[in-house]
Amino acid sequence: MQVGGREFRDSLPTGLARVPVIELVSLAFGSYPNVESFNSGFRPGHPKMCLTLDGEPDAEVGDAVLHRRLVEAFPGLTAHLCQAGGSDPRRGICLVEDDPTANQAHLLEHLMLEMLSSLDGVGRLSGVTCAYSSPPERSDIFVECDRPDSGSLVSLMALEAMNAALAGEPLAPCYPDMLVCARELRGCSADAWLAAGLARATGLPTGRTAAALEALSRVRVVQEVPFAMNFSGEPLYRFVGVGGTSA
Repeated sequence: MQVGGREFRDSLPTGLARVPVIELVSLAFGSYPNVESFNSGFRPGHPKMCLTLDGEPDAEVGDAVLHRRLVEAFPGLTAHLCQAGGSDPRRGICLVEDDPTANQAHLLEHLMLEMLSSLDGVGRLSGVTCAYSSPPERSDIFVECDRPDSGSLVSLMALEAMNAALAGEPLAPCYPDMLVCARELRGCSADAWLAAGLARATGLPTGRTAAALEALSRVRVVQEVPFAMNFSGEPLYRFVGVGGTSA
């Protein structure tokens, strides 16, 4: 359901290390006023990121297990208010019966809201998930988002985390650490970082910082910087954002 907005399809990274279970179709940024009636929490006219995706109807991981894995890594999800299906708002994330692709998209919506709140320091954000009748595995996710670069960055990190959870990989501490590192990298002016330097800036252990940088490189948010002489022997990374390349 692309109802206007700026497309980001050409800037999406390709060749990710993991074969995706949930596949990204497109990203777009706009106001999307015609979806605001679906969630009373939307601020009229506030910009939104629209993420179109295809879920996995035959995922080996059940919806409840996927939900638990996300909450274990991102406990702030338990504080979300959810009114899926037009129900009265309640704490936590509501799941529907026998519709894994809709639940995958809905969980991704909440994960994106949690990451956006952390990345941009915004206390309140709203979103909605709209499932297609055809193809049945497809959904559109709309989340309030002040900046298109924040929305596209969070979309890729959240998708990577969801697919890791569906693959049975542990999410913590790597994926929360990715968010911490991305926030620091985006907000600083340093050209290139060693894991040790970024660890000092974020307060994370060096080993965890190195793992987060490697994960960010998989979604092409950071890029390893080649140097003719690098006495440390450790990779240096530069933040390039979504679809960027370093000079």
